Amino acid sequence: MNKKIVSGWMTSAWKKEDADKQIIQWQKRLTSFLCVVSTAFFIGWITSPSRLTLYLPPDIQNGATLKVGYIPEPLIYSFAYEVWQELNYWPGETGEDYLKNIRAYWSYLTPTFKAELLEDEANLKTASQVQRIRYLQGLSGAAYDPINVKKLGNDTWEVDLKMRLTEFKNNQAIKDVEIMYPLKVTRMNVSPQNNPYGLALAGFVSEPQRQKTYI
Repeated sequence: MNKKIVSGWMTSAWKKEDADKQIIQWQKRLTSFLCVVSTAFFIGWITSPSRLTLYLPPDIQNGATLKVGYIPEPLIYSFAYEVWQELNYWPGETGEDYLKNIRAYWSYLTPTFKAELLEDEANLKTASQVQRIRYLQGLSGAAYDPINVKKLGNDTWEVDLKMRLTEFKNNQAIKDVEIMYPLKVTRMNVSPQNNPYGLALAGFVSEPQRQKTYI
């Protein structure tokens, strides 16, 4: 009888020890899992500011309340102005500047608008209209105005640029006109290294309108 009691007691003790070992193993696994999750959360929290994009308006002298990801309209206007002006800056008569500019600003154009500009460049080259010097400047007094930026939808805007286009051939002015360009601007998720604005020209809302002709 004593042997049975001792044997039963030892068996129960072994079972309890095995159960305790299993509990300890599960606790270790749970602790390891929680450590991994906590580390991941910590890394995400500490690096989150570097993944946020904050667009600052040009004038914050009186302070500004900003939402992460909100793009001020003056910045949208200046983006469209600068990119469109650079695309139309042809400093030589080699006929290569237009194509070179399209490639240089590849990341600031939507795929559809890239294709349209490449087709336009090819057509102008065939007609011998890229072998010239071109300048595109804003009209005097035509700086940013709220009426020049219209929201078309989520992350899409129309920017109306009133600019003066001048072209030269053999040091002679052959074109001098004022044109209103109704450009479409859209938000585009691309590498911040290639496009820190997160914006792209998407084409024209309607056909550009010639407003005044000098030559």
